[in-house]
Amino acid sequence: MSDKKLYKFHRVEHSLTIDFPNPIEIKESRGYKKAVKWFQNKYPKAKKVMVFWNKDNKEIAKEQKLPMGRKKKLGG
Repeated sequence: MSDKKLYKFHRVEHSLTIDFPNPIEIKESRGYKKAVKWFQNKYPKAKKVMVFWNKDNKEIAKEQKLPMGRKKKLGG
C-alpha cells in the first residue's frame, strides 16, 4: 500500500467565500512540504494557496503563504 497522499491546490481569492470548486493542481506526494515546494516551483508568482488533503478519512485544509522556506535561501 502506498503511503502517498493527494494534495489539492486551490487559488485564494480576495473574496470571503469559502467555495473552492476546482483545484488548480493535484499532486500525489509523501509529504506536505514536498508538495508545496513542487507547487511554488511550478507557479513562482503565486502568493497564497489553499491546500486540501485527507488524513484519517478527514479532509484537512490549510492556507499557505508562498514562498515557503528559508528567506536566506530564497534571496530575501
